[in-house]
Amino acid sequence: MTEAVSAASVPAAAPRLAFGIGQDGTYTRLGQTAAFVLGTLTMLAFVPLMVVAALLYAKAETVFADDPARARTLVNWSWISITVPVVIAAIAVPVAVTMTG
Repeated sequence: MTEAVSAASVPAAAPRLAFGIGQDGTYTRLGQTAAFVLGTLTMLAFVPLMVVAALLYAKAETVFADDPARARTLVNWSWISITVPVVIAAIAVPVAVTMTG
C-alpha cells in the first residue's frame, strides 16, 4: 500500500529571489552595480530624447503653416525619438532577465 506523505515532512520551496536581491532582502553588489548603471543610462538616454522630441514637435508647429510635409516629418521624428528607446527597453529587459535567471 502507499504511505501518505504529511505536509510537515515535505520541505517548503524556497521563494525565488528578485534579480540583485540577496537572501536578507538587500541589494547584492551585482544588483547595486546594475541599478546604478541602468539608472544612469536611462537618465542619459531617455531624458535627452524627450527633450529632442519636444523640440521637434515645437518646430513642427511653427513650420506647419508654410510647409505641412516638413511638419509631418518633424512630428514623425518626434514620435520615433520617444518610441524607439521604449521598444528597445521592452525587448532588452526580458532578454536580460532571461539571461540572468
